[in-house]
Amino acid sequence: MPGLPTFIIAGAMRCGTTSLNGYLREHPQVAVSQPKEVHFFDLHFDEGVDWYAGHFPDAEGSTAVGEATPDYLYHATAVARIAATLPDVKLIVMLRNPVDRAYSHYWHNRSRGRETLEFEDALAAEPERLASGDEPRRIFSYADKGRYAGQLERVFVSVPRERVLVRTFEELERTPATVYADACRFLGIDDGFRPENLGRAINAYVEFRSPRLRDLAKRLPGPLRTAIGKLNQKDSSPYPPMQRSTRDRLVTDFAAANAGLAELAGIPIPDWS
Repeated sequence: MPGLPTFIIAGAMRCGTTSLNGYLREHPQVAVSQPKEVHFFDLHFDEGVDWYAGHFPDAEGSTAVGEATPDYLYHATAVARIAATLPDVKLIVMLRNPVDRAYSHYWHNRSRGRETLEFEDALAAEPERLASGDEPRRIFSYADKGRYAGQLERVFVSVPRERVLVRTFEELERTPATVYADACRFLGIDDGFRPENLGRAINAYVEFRSPRLRDLAKRLPGPLRTAIGKLNQKDSSPYPPMQRSTRDRLVTDFAAANAGLAELAGIPIPDWS
């Protein structure tokens, strides 16, 4: 069906997906969804393909059309649905040190009023939360979302490896032009174009004076939503460092969970220890 994506940034959450989507959005050959996260293949699949196609108003005439919903990678059936609905689609997967990803995810929830527990208590509560339903599993999967190997294996069951590009947050942060050019070549668009926002962090951590106001503002037109969002942000420092004992324990846990990840992903993985 015309107007449907040719590529999807499928995850993982808090791994630079918003920044990469923001860079690609500026490319003259690319059209991206409105909003960025459509959540069709995980939350709204029953709405149907016509509903999905309506989120790509600028698709006509674009070489590459895409969206970025980072929960797709983690969702049990989203990638299989993607492959069945869009048999030629290309997937971009961003990974990050799973310890840092978990902590960033936690503070993301804290800033939006979703989390009241301390990080260590939230980790202890995670197994029970994950077992309590799909919505808690999506929101509170701090550690589980960082167990990338099983998620990538599920991807490669449904999508040929040559149509999956895996990169890391650390590489995007260190050499954004390289990751951006890789993505452009992967999507078959001009890799010589450089957006003005290249290298700028998008969706970095911020605190809000009122999480409820932030949620209400999502329903407003873009310029008004942006203005209210800026007024609603606190002038706050970055979140505090993780406890050393917690970090050491998570490093050990993730080393076992992600053993063999580099070979599976087909790229060098940074030293996340």
